[in-house]
This record gives sequence, structure tokens and C-alpha cells, in this order.
Amino acid sequence: MVSFLAATEQVEAQIQTYNEKVSAIAKLHGRILHDIDSGQLHSQLDELVKDTRQLAQSIRARIKELQSLRDTTRHGLVREKRAELLRERFSEAVQNYHNVEQKYNAAQRIQAEHQIRIVKPSATDKEVQDILGDTPNGQIFQQALMNNHQRKAQDAYHAVQARHNDILRITKTMVELSQLMDDLALAVEQDQDKINIIESNAEKVEKDAEQGLKESNIAKKLMEKIRRKKVICFFIFLLVVIIIAAAVGGSIAAQNARKKIT
Repeated sequence: MVSFLAATEQVEAQIQTYNEKVSAIAKLHGRILHDIDSGQLHSQLDELVKDTRQLAQSIRARIKELQSLRDTTRHGLVREKRAELLRERFSEAVQNYHNVEQKYNAAQRIQAEHQIRIVKPSATDKEVQDILGDTPNGQIFQQALMNNHQRKAQDAYHAVQARHNDILRITKTMVELSQLMDDLALAVEQDQDKINIIESNAEKVEKDAEQGLKESNIAKKLMEKIRRKKVICFFIFLLVVIIIAAAVGGSIAAQNARKKIT
């Protein structure tokens, strides 16, 4: 089984890959803005967006798995903090991707509006929004093309259609990213109570350990005092024995001396 540390390192590597894919997507955005009709670029973008979406799902699942490997011990708290750090890094990566798509969406809309006004310079803002909405209204183009058979107007019409398809894809991706960010934020709220319990238990364990150490030190000092008292008592006892032996010896010597005299 992969260790917790090894698992976190793997997730960190996945987040790095995710950021690299987002950078590649941003570069493709820039190329497509200047070459909207390139089917090859759109195919590359679609494939890259798909891979990035799948990678995001994998990262989210692995972070959830790491967050579940916690307990009420100090090691559990360390694991929880490490998993939370990964969640924060991934949230930042997702937010960055969202910003990339938002910027691309704004650029596509600006260019699409410019091309709409090529076909119909007098188009109102509402008409522009109707064309670029979720259910586009192509009536403006149809009427304009009936009165304008220039190739420039027809090219603009096709370019707007392509940009509108991109805008729909961007909108879908941004919704998915927003949902992912909400999911990551919700996970923090749901886990906060558990984190508080872990921290509380960890503090209790630390206090108990400190109290145990204090009690151990007290017991150690008490034992040292007892040993010192035992040594003192031993020497007192030895001194008493010596005194008694000396007294008895002196008494016996005195009696023997008197017997010799008599």
C-alpha cells in the first residue's frame, strides 16, 4: 500500500500537471482567437479540455481519500493539515483555470460582436446578445445576407457561428469549474468540525503527556529523597551499632580488668 507521504507527493505532481495543461489551454486560446476557422486547433483544444477535466476528477477523488485517512491522534492531525494544503493548492489551480476561461470568453464575445457589426453595423446590443445567447437568433444574419452578398459578410457569419460554439463550450466549462470550487469549499465546511475534534484531542493528548511528565518528575524526586533517607538511616543504624559494640566491649574489658586485680 502506498504510504501517506508518497500519496501526497503523487497528488502534488498531478496538480502540477493540471497547471501545465491549463497553461497549454491558454496558449491554444490565443491561437484560436487569430484563427477561428482552424478545425485542428479546435480538436486539440477539445481533447486537452477533456483530459484536464478527467485529471481534475482524479485529483478531487484522491484528495478526498487522503482527507479520510485521519484519526484523533497527532499523526491524524498532521495528515489532515497536509490534505488541506493540497486542497488549497488544487482550489487555486481550479480558480486559475476558471479565470483563463473567463478571459477567453470575454475575448471571443468582443470579436464575435465586431464580426456581427460587419454584417449589420446598426445591430443593437440586444440583437448582439440574442445572437450570442444560449439559443442564438440567426435572423439578423439571414436578413443582412439577403441584402449583402459580399464574401466578407458571409465569412463574418461563419466566424460568428464558430465563436458562438466556443462560447457555449466555455460556458459549460466555467459552470463545471464553479461547481468544483463549490465542492472543494463545501468539503472544508463539512470537515471543520472533525478537524476541531482532532485538534481538541491532540491538545488533550499533549496536556496529558505534559501532566504525565510532571508526575513522573515528582515521583523521581520523591524516590531520590527516599533513597537518601534510606542511606542516612543506614549510616545512623551503623553508627548506633558501633557505639553499642564499643560500649559492650568497654564494659567487658573493665570487668576482666577487675577480675585480674582481685
